[in-house]
Amino acid sequence: MSGLETAIRHALERSDRTNSETRARIYQSARNALEAGLRKQDVHDPNVIAQQRHRLEAIIHAIEVEERAALKAASVPPPVSIDTGSGRSNAASAELDDGIHMPPERGPAEGVSPVVDGGLAGLRPERREASRAPEAAAVEPVSGKRGRGVKVVPPKPRRRKRGSFLSFVMVVTTLVAAFGTAAWWVQTSGLLKSAAERDTSVANPPSTVQSEDFDGAEGLKTLGSESGFSGDWVEVFKPADQANVTAGNRASADPVSDENGQRLRITSATADADGNVLIEIPASVLGQISGKTSTVALSVQSDAGKQTQFAVECDFSSLGDCGRHRFTVNEEKSDMLFKVTFDRSLAPSAPGHMLINSDVTGAGNSLSLFAVRILPGQ
Repeated sequence: MSGLETAIRHALERSDRTNSETRARIYQSARNALEAGLRKQDVHDPNVIAQQRHRLEAIIHAIEVEERAALKAASVPPPVSIDTGSGRSNAASAELDDGIHMPPERGPAEGVSPVVDGGLAGLRPERREASRAPEAAAVEPVSGKRGRGVKVVPPKPRRRKRGSFLSFVMVVTTLVAAFGTAAWWVQTSGLLKSAAERDTSVANPPSTVQSEDFDGAEGLKTLGSESGFSGDWVEVFKPADQANVTAGNRASADPVSDENGQRLRITSATADADGNVLIEIPASVLGQISGKTSTVALSVQSDAGKQTQFAVECDFSSLGDCGRHRFTVNEEKSDMLFKVTFDRSLAPSAPGHMLINSDVTGAGNSLSLFAVRILPGQ
């Protein structure tokens, strides 16, 4: 921003800086140059744009304060008394002439094309063709010991209403930018969210990708935000039940126990049936869900730094299947839920199986299975 400040000051030095309209045009040229530079550099972040505008307005405000102070200091010449008595000498006349100073004529301002840092070039103040004629000084009669005389009173500086309006606009613009930045920060920081919305202890299940899949958000409501899985849930699998796990020809199921807890690490090398891992579901549990609509929950997690899409199918003996469900899971432990409906009321006599493929894309990503639970319907 130092290059932009230098460009503004150079433009003022080569222009009629005593005129507020000329200064306003130079300031506006600086704003236009900043906006063009931001667009050229592909800057679209609202926070960065607001900060750059705020800093430019602060520079313009500081320069304008300096310009007004300089104009005020130069606009009040000392009063001069003129003796009109009959005994005035040539020396007095010369002294009077020396006491009255007329401002020199100012030629047309030359154009300025400063270069601004960051590629913000093209700042050029508009040239004013003619300067405003100064007001004539007032002459007042005075009386003294030497006789009567007159006193030259300098003209009062004209109030620059336009300059005051521009200052007001700059202040309002700065305040609007500050409030806009504050509002953006409050919105993005989550300050207005409720405690429940900021609580990330229970991860929301991701959206499913098949039309027949169960709405995970709808099923998660049955868990309760505080109690988790209630006693009505039947745990049909846990990592210790290794005897109830069967891996396909191109799949593996290895028990793992570390700081993340006990789990079954499933790895499918193919997306077809050879990559499935079968989890046995007891016949007694199948009898509880026959003729009802029940909910199935899988507690899963992907490898660190990876994301995987896994599939779940059912082969519940005489009850039939439950379709194919696909879920996307990341490295955070999540509970994936879906519903199953079986119209047949006849309880099967043989156990069923739940088929899990850890990566339906065939890339071989692994899936950690912590538990399988079923909530029988009423």
